[in-house]
Amino acid sequence: MRLLLVKLRHIGDSLLLTPTVKAVKEAFPEAQIDVVVRAGTESILKGCPDIHKIYTTASPEKSKRSALSFLHALRLQAAIRRERYDVAIELGNNDRGRTVVALSGAKKRCANAFVYKIGWPWKKLLTHLGQSDWSFIHRVEADFLNAKDFIDLPQQEPGPLIFEKSRTSPPPIELSPEKPLVIFHPGTRWQRKRWTDAHWASLGKSLIAQNHQIVISVGPDPEEIALGERLTQAIGAGCTSTAGKIQWHHLAWLMYQARLFVGVDTAAMHLSAATGCPTVALFGPDSAACNWHPWKTRHQIVHFKSDEISALQEVKTAAANFLSLPPSAL
Repeated sequence: MRLLLVKLRHIGDSLLLTPTVKAVKEAFPEAQIDVVVRAGTESILKGCPDIHKIYTTASPEKSKRSALSFLHALRLQAAIRRERYDVAIELGNNDRGRTVVALSGAKKRCANAFVYKIGWPWKKLLTHLGQSDWSFIHRVEADFLNAKDFIDLPQQEPGPLIFEKSRTSPPPIELSPEKPLVIFHPGTRWQRKRWTDAHWASLGKSLIAQNHQIVISVGPDPEEIALGERLTQAIGAGCTSTAGKIQWHHLAWLMYQARLFVGVDTAAMHLSAATGCPTVALFGPDSAACNWHPWKTRHQIVHFKSDEISALQEVKTAAANFLSLPPSAL
Protein backbone atom coordinates (compact mmCIF):
# COMPACT_ATOMS: atom_id res chain seq x y z
CA MET A 1 0.00 0.00 0.00
CA ARG A 2 1.15 3.51 -0.83
CA LEU A 3 -0.42 5.89 1.69
CA LEU A 4 -0.42 9.68 1.86
CA LEU A 5 -1.40 11.45 5.10
CA VAL A 6 -2.06 15.18 4.81
CA LYS A 7 -2.06 17.36 7.93
CA LEU A 8 -1.54 21.07 7.32
CA ARG A 9 -1.44 22.46 10.85
CA HIS A 10 1.21 23.67 13.30
CA ILE A 11 4.40 21.97 14.54
CA GLY A 12 2.87 20.14 17.47
CA ASP A 13 0.05 18.85 15.30
CA SER A 14 2.60 17.22 13.00
CA LEU A 15 4.16 15.31 15.91
CA LEU A 16 0.71 14.15 17.05
CA LEU A 17 0.46 12.32 13.73
CA THR A 18 3.23 9.84 14.60
CA PRO A 19 1.16 7.27 16.57
CA THR A 20 -1.13 6.89 13.55
CA VAL A 21 1.87 6.40 11.27
CA LYS A 22 3.18 3.73 13.63
CA ALA A 23 -0.19 1.97 13.77
CA VAL A 24 -0.39 1.80 9.97
CA LYS A 25 3.17 0.48 9.71
CA GLU A 26 2.48 -2.25 12.28
CA ALA A 27 -0.65 -3.31 10.42
CA PHE A 28 0.99 -3.07 6.97
CA PRO A 29 4.77 -3.56 7.36
CA GLU A 30 5.41 -3.18 3.62
CA ALA A 31 3.43 0.05 3.30
CA GLN A 32 5.05 3.23 2.03
CA ILE A 33 3.79 6.05 4.25
CA ASP A 34 4.34 9.61 3.09
CA VAL A 35 3.07 12.79 4.71
CA VAL A 36 2.33 16.38 3.71
CA VAL A 37 2.78 19.05 6.39
CA ARG A 38 3.27 22.80 6.57
CA ALA A 39 6.74 24.16 5.78
CA GLY A 40 8.64 24.68 9.02
CA THR A 41 6.95 21.79 10.81
CA GLU A 42 8.70 18.90 9.05
CA SER A 43 11.82 18.66 11.23
CA ILE A 44 9.86 17.45 14.27
CA LEU A 45 8.94 14.36 12.23
CA LYS A 46 12.58 13.37 11.66
CA GLY A 47 12.41 11.16 14.74
CA CYS A 48 9.75 8.90 13.18
CA PRO A 49 11.50 6.25 11.05
CA ASP A 50 8.24 4.86 9.61
CA ILE A 51 7.72 7.96 7.46
CA HIS A 52 9.18 7.39 4.01
CA LYS A 53 8.88 10.89 2.53
CA ILE A 54 7.88 14.30 3.87
CA TYR A 55 6.35 16.87 1.54
CA THR A 56 5.89 20.48 2.63
CA THR A 57 3.42 23.11 1.54
CA ALA A 58 3.08 26.78 2.51
CA SER A 59 4.02 27.91 6.03
CA PRO A 60 1.14 28.31 8.53
CA GLU A 61 2.20 31.95 9.04
CA LYS A 62 1.03 34.15 6.17
CA SER A 63 3.98 36.47 6.78
CA LYS A 64 6.35 33.65 5.76
CA ARG A 65 4.62 32.97 2.44
CA SER A 66 5.90 34.47 -0.78
CA ALA A 67 4.56 35.17 -4.23
CA LEU A 68 6.14 31.87 -5.28
CA SER A 69 4.04 29.84 -2.82
CA PHE A 70 1.40 29.21 -5.50
CA LEU A 71 4.04 27.89 -7.91
CA HIS A 72 5.41 25.63 -5.18
CA ALA A 73 1.89 24.31 -4.53
CA LEU A 74 1.49 23.38 -8.20
CA ARG A 75 4.83 21.58 -8.25
CA LEU A 76 3.95 19.76 -5.05
CA GLN A 77 0.63 18.60 -6.45
CA ALA A 78 2.34 17.33 -9.59
CA ALA A 79 4.92 15.42 -7.53
CA ILE A 80 2.16 13.81 -5.45
CA ARG A 81 0.20 12.73 -8.53
CA ARG A 82 3.30 11.06 -9.96
CA GLU A 83 3.47 8.78 -6.90
CA ARG A 84 0.09 7.15 -7.73
CA TYR A 85 -1.00 6.63 -4.13
CA ASP A 86 -3.51 3.98 -3.22
CA VAL A 87 -4.97 6.00 -0.34
CA ALA A 88 -4.75 9.70 0.57
CA ILE A 89 -6.29 10.90 3.85
CA GLU A 90 -6.83 14.49 4.99
CA LEU A 91 -6.31 14.89 8.75
CA GLY A 92 -5.93 18.64 9.26
CA ASN A 93 -9.60 19.43 8.70
CA ASN A 94 -9.06 22.40 6.40
CA ASP A 95 -9.80 23.20 2.78
CA ARG A 96 -6.15 23.46 1.72
CA GLY A 97 -5.52 19.91 2.93
CA ARG A 98 -8.70 18.66 1.29
CA THR A 99 -7.53 20.20 -1.97
CA VAL A 100 -4.20 18.35 -1.79
CA VAL A 101 -6.05 15.06 -1.23
CA ALA A 102 -8.77 15.77 -3.80
CA LEU A 103 -6.20 16.48 -6.53
CA SER A 104 -3.74 13.76 -5.45
CA GLY A 105 -4.87 11.22 -8.01
CA ALA A 106 -5.06 8.55 -5.29
CA LYS A 107 -7.51 5.70 -5.80
CA LYS A 108 -9.13 6.45 -2.42
CA ARG A 109 -9.30 10.16 -1.52
CA CYS A 110 -10.61 10.52 2.01
CA ALA A 111 -11.62 13.14 4.57
CA ASN A 112 -13.82 13.43 7.63
CA ALA A 113 -17.19 15.07 6.93
CA PHE A 114 -18.79 14.90 10.37
CA VAL A 115 -17.06 17.53 12.52
CA TYR A 116 -16.56 20.08 9.71
CA LYS A 117 -19.05 19.89 6.87
CA ILE A 118 -17.48 19.56 3.44
CA GLY A 119 -18.91 21.56 0.58
CA TRP A 120 -18.50 21.66 -3.15
CA PRO A 121 -16.13 20.97 -4.92
CA TRP A 122 -14.41 18.70 -2.40
CA LYS A 123 -17.47 16.51 -1.98
CA LYS A 124 -17.33 15.72 -5.70
CA LEU A 125 -13.57 15.14 -5.81
CA LEU A 126 -13.24 12.98 -2.69
CA THR A 127 -14.20 9.31 -2.94
CA HIS A 128 -14.73 8.49 0.76
CA LEU A 129 -16.13 10.65 3.58
CA GLY A 130 -15.70 9.61 7.21
CA GLN A 131 -18.43 10.14 9.79
CA SER A 132 -16.52 9.77 13.08
CA ASP A 133 -17.07 12.39 15.76
CA TRP A 134 -13.68 13.34 17.21
CA SER A 135 -14.73 16.68 18.73
CA PHE A 136 -14.14 15.78 22.38
CA ILE A 137 -11.16 13.45 22.27
CA HIS A 138 -7.42 13.97 22.13
CA ARG A 139 -6.09 15.03 18.75
CA VAL A 140 -3.88 11.92 18.62
CA GLU A 141 -7.03 9.83 18.90
CA ALA A 142 -8.74 12.00 16.29
CA ASP A 143 -6.00 11.30 13.72
CA PHE A 144 -6.09 7.59 14.51
CA LEU A 145 -9.88 7.40 14.33
CA ASN A 146 -9.97 9.26 11.02
CA ALA A 147 -7.39 6.93 9.50
CA LYS A 148 -9.21 3.88 10.89
CA ASP A 149 -12.33 4.97 9.01
CA PHE A 150 -10.53 4.28 5.73
CA ILE A 151 -7.84 1.69 6.56
CA ASP A 152 -8.34 -1.67 8.28
CA LEU A 153 -6.29 -1.12 11.46
CA PRO A 154 -6.56 -3.90 14.08
CA GLN A 155 -5.35 -1.67 16.93
CA GLN A 156 -8.07 -0.28 19.15
CA GLU A 157 -6.15 2.81 20.22
CA PRO A 158 -3.04 4.74 19.19
CA GLY A 159 0.29 4.27 20.91
CA PRO A 160 2.70 6.93 22.23
CA LEU A 161 4.18 9.83 20.29
CA ILE A 162 7.43 9.02 18.50
CA PHE A 163 10.81 10.69 18.41
CA GLU A 164 13.31 7.85 18.56
CA LYS A 165 16.35 8.30 20.80
CA SER A 166 18.65 7.05 18.04
CA ARG A 167 17.64 10.07 15.97
CA THR A 168 18.65 12.64 18.57
CA SER A 169 22.03 14.30 19.03
CA PRO A 170 23.56 16.37 21.85
CA PRO A 171 23.29 20.15 21.54
CA PRO A 172 26.21 22.56 21.97
CA ILE A 173 25.30 23.19 25.62
CA GLU A 174 27.50 22.43 28.62
CA LEU A 175 25.74 20.35 31.26
CA SER A 176 26.87 19.28 34.70
CA PRO A 177 27.02 15.47 34.93
CA GLU A 178 26.39 15.66 38.68
CA LYS A 179 23.17 17.70 38.67
CA PRO A 180 19.73 16.43 37.56
CA LEU A 181 18.41 18.30 34.53
CA VAL A 182 15.10 20.16 34.38
CA ILE A 183 13.85 21.77 31.16
CA PHE A 184 11.63 24.85 31.07
CA HIS A 185 9.75 25.89 27.96
CA PRO A 186 8.06 29.24 28.70
CA GLY A 187 7.63 30.68 25.20
CA THR A 188 4.52 30.69 23.03
CA ARG A 189 3.10 32.94 20.34
CA TRP A 190 -0.27 33.03 22.12
CA GLN A 191 -0.52 35.53 24.95
CA ARG A 192 -3.27 33.57 26.70
CA LYS A 193 -0.89 30.63 27.19
CA ARG A 194 1.91 32.63 28.84
CA TRP A 195 2.92 32.34 32.47
CA THR A 196 4.56 35.27 34.25
CA ASP A 197 8.34 35.76 34.35
CA ALA A 198 8.13 36.08 38.14
CA HIS A 199 6.60 32.60 38.49
CA TRP A 200 9.18 31.00 36.19
CA ALA A 201 11.97 32.70 38.14
CA SER A 202 10.54 31.57 41.50
CA LEU A 203 10.26 27.96 40.32
CA GLY A 204 13.74 28.07 38.81
CA LYS A 205 15.41 29.46 41.92
CA SER A 206 13.79 26.81 44.10
CA LEU A 207 15.02 24.02 41.80
CA ILE A 208 18.54 25.45 41.66
CA ALA A 209 18.55 25.58 45.46
CA GLN A 210 17.79 21.84 45.43
CA ASN A 211 20.92 21.20 43.31
CA HIS A 212 19.20 20.86 39.92
CA GLN A 213 20.33 22.48 36.68
CA ILE A 214 17.89 24.17 34.31
CA VAL A 215 17.89 24.55 30.54
CA ILE A 216 15.39 27.08 29.23
CA SER A 217 14.16 26.02 25.80
CA VAL A 218 13.23 28.88 23.47
CA GLY A 219 12.64 29.08 19.74
CA PRO A 220 14.37 31.36 17.21
CA ASP A 221 11.81 34.17 17.52
CA PRO A 222 13.57 37.29 18.93
CA GLU A 223 10.89 37.72 21.59
CA GLU A 224 11.42 34.15 22.81
CA ILE A 225 15.19 34.57 22.83
CA ALA A 226 14.80 37.72 24.94
CA LEU A 227 12.51 35.80 27.31
CA GLY A 228 15.14 33.09 27.73
CA GLU A 229 17.79 35.72 28.51
CA ARG A 230 15.57 37.43 31.10
CA LEU A 231 14.79 34.20 32.89
CA THR A 232 18.40 33.02 32.81
CA GLN A 233 19.48 36.24 34.48
CA ALA A 234 16.63 36.13 36.99
CA ILE A 235 17.29 32.51 38.02
CA GLY A 236 21.07 32.85 38.10
CA ALA A 237 23.93 30.36 38.12
CA GLY A 238 22.96 26.85 37.11
CA CYS A 239 20.49 28.04 34.48
CA THR A 240 21.18 28.40 30.75
CA SER A 241 19.10 29.20 27.67
CA THR A 242 19.15 27.48 24.29
CA ALA A 243 18.92 31.01 22.81
CA GLY A 244 16.95 29.70 19.84
CA LYS A 245 20.04 27.96 18.46
CA ILE A 246 19.12 24.27 18.72
CA GLN A 247 16.96 22.00 16.58
CA TRP A 248 14.23 19.55 17.55
CA HIS A 249 16.63 16.59 17.54
CA HIS A 250 18.84 18.48 20.03
CA LEU A 251 15.90 19.29 22.29
CA ALA A 252 14.74 15.67 22.15
CA TRP A 253 18.24 14.59 23.28
CA LEU A 254 18.00 16.93 26.27
CA MET A 255 14.55 15.60 27.13
CA TYR A 256 15.83 12.04 27.14
CA GLN A 257 18.39 13.15 29.75
CA ALA A 258 16.00 15.31 31.79
CA ARG A 259 14.26 14.37 35.01
CA LEU A 260 11.43 16.83 34.38
CA PHE A 261 9.92 19.14 31.76
CA VAL A 262 7.84 22.16 32.74
CA GLY A 263 6.23 24.06 29.89
CA VAL A 264 3.25 25.72 28.34
CA ASP A 265 1.01 24.05 25.76
CA THR A 266 3.32 23.97 22.72
CA ALA A 267 5.10 21.55 20.38
CA ALA A 268 7.90 21.27 22.96
CA MET A 269 5.40 19.88 25.48
CA HIS A 270 4.38 17.19 22.97
CA LEU A 271 8.05 16.43 22.22
CA SER A 272 8.58 15.90 25.94
CA ALA A 273 5.78 13.32 25.86
CA ALA A 274 7.40 11.64 22.85
CA THR A 275 10.61 11.12 24.84
CA GLY A 276 8.77 9.88 27.93
CA CYS A 277 9.97 12.76 30.07
CA PRO A 278 7.74 13.47 33.12
CA THR A 279 5.86 16.66 32.31
CA VAL A 280 4.18 19.48 34.18
CA ALA A 281 1.96 21.12 31.53
CA LEU A 282 0.71 24.68 31.97
CA PHE A 283 -2.63 25.42 30.34
CA GLY A 284 -4.33 28.80 30.26
CA PRO A 285 -7.92 29.16 31.46
CA ASP A 286 -9.42 28.76 27.97
CA SER A 287 -7.14 25.95 26.75
CA ALA A 288 -8.67 22.59 25.82
CA ALA A 289 -6.44 20.28 27.84
CA CYS A 290 -8.69 17.32 26.98
CA ASN A 291 -7.67 17.71 23.32
CA TRP A 292 -4.01 18.60 23.77
CA HIS A 293 -2.67 17.19 27.06
CA PRO A 294 0.68 15.33 27.09
CA TRP A 295 0.00 11.99 25.44
CA LYS A 296 0.92 8.74 27.18
CA THR A 297 3.62 10.04 29.50
CA ARG A 298 3.63 10.79 33.23
CA HIS A 299 2.23 14.28 33.56
CA GLN A 300 0.26 16.75 35.58
CA ILE A 301 -1.82 19.57 34.12
CA VAL A 302 -1.94 22.91 35.90
CA HIS A 303 -4.48 25.50 34.78
CA PHE A 304 -3.60 29.08 35.56
CA LYS A 305 -5.14 32.54 35.38
CA SER A 306 -2.85 35.54 35.00
CA ASP A 307 -0.39 35.71 37.91
CA GLU A 308 -2.36 33.78 40.52
CA ILE A 309 -0.10 32.40 43.25
CA SER A 310 -2.07 29.16 43.68
CA ALA A 311 -0.94 27.91 40.25
CA LEU A 312 2.70 28.53 41.21
CA GLN A 313 2.29 26.45 44.35
CA GLU A 314 0.60 23.69 42.35
CA VAL A 315 3.45 23.61 39.83
CA LYS A 316 6.05 23.50 42.62
CA THR A 317 4.24 20.60 44.30
CA ALA A 318 3.95 18.69 41.02
CA ALA A 319 7.64 19.28 40.28
CA ALA A 320 8.63 18.09 43.75
CA ASN A 321 6.55 14.92 43.33
CA PHE A 322 8.14 14.07 39.98
CA LEU A 323 11.62 14.79 41.33
CA SER A 324 10.94 12.80 44.52
CA LEU A 325 11.45 15.82 46.73
CA PRO A 326 9.30 16.79 49.70
CA PRO A 327 6.89 19.51 48.49
CA SER A 328 8.16 21.80 51.24
CA ALA A 329 11.60 21.79 49.61
CA LEU A 330 10.27 23.93 46.76
